[in-house]
Amino acid sequence: MIRFGFNQYGAPQVFQALESDPPQPKPGQVQLKVLGFGLNPYDASLRRGEQAPFRKLSFPIVPGTDVLGSVTQLGEGVTEFAVGDVVINYRPIGGYSEYVTASVGKVIKKPALLGDAAAAGLGQVGIAAYSILQQLNLASGQTLAVLGASGGVGALVVQMAKHEGLRVLAIAGSASQPYLESLGADQVATYDAAPNLAAADATVNAINGGDDHGLGSVITKVGGTLLTTAYRTPDLQGKNLKLIQLGDDRPAKAEVVLPYLAELATTTSLSIQITERLPFSVAGVVQGHELLETHHAPGKLVVLR
Repeated sequence: MIRFGFNQYGAPQVFQALESDPPQPKPGQVQLKVLGFGLNPYDASLRRGEQAPFRKLSFPIVPGTDVLGSVTQLGEGVTEFAVGDVVINYRPIGGYSEYVTASVGKVIKKPALLGDAAAAGLGQVGIAAYSILQQLNLASGQTLAVLGASGGVGALVVQMAKHEGLRVLAIAGSASQPYLESLGADQVATYDAAPNLAAADATVNAINGGDDHGLGSVITKVGGTLLTTAYRTPDLQGKNLKLIQLGDDRPAKAEVVLPYLAELATTTSLSIQITERLPFSVAGVVQGHELLETHHAPGKLVVLR
């Protein structure tokens, strides 16, 4: 089988096709033929070598946390799935492959209402969004503002927050306003109009790169919470706010989040905006990583067969 990985850190062009035998499932695991996988900013950071001081990995490195696959083999004791089931898998690494194995706790059947591209890109952003709401721990009826609400994480935060009974202010660029309105936010605004919004109990800065020009502190109540998804120190403008950096706490467990996402996708019109569908090849992976290096259009990048 082929895996898409690299033997040195560097630009997107370090990716190559790596030959290996298909992995065999252990007890409690399934083997999956990968139908598609999502690309995430963390994958690019891994490729550039920025994670090397924190995560010791041996070359070759094959990134990939988000997988859509078809079950091809069952490990001993597996009764929850059958060969041929199409499933979503969230994994620590290795998803850029033709075949993977996965523990059943990190696999769910793909909801019928969720398209293949959306399913391939759901895992990482879904777990991030769930972790954000878990850390904020807001009560039903409180107000949450979401900056970067049209991106992969931001859009899911909006939808999950509404599902949990929060009042949601969704803020992004003017081109994204129709999309944000479709997500069900209570109020939609552009960045330049956002300072006129009512103060939020908490604000999530999900802007790519994290540069909100101090807007997060402006629209958050004194004593409220400002959570950032990018490693960037926010400008509080002298305001007394509680700061949370996503990633400083352990993320929510896939075994908890995946069933929640499946329920949400089954009972609501869960929306995952797809920016680009890329071919299942080295060229497709390279192109995707080139896009990850840019401020590409909001939404997910996915590689599909």
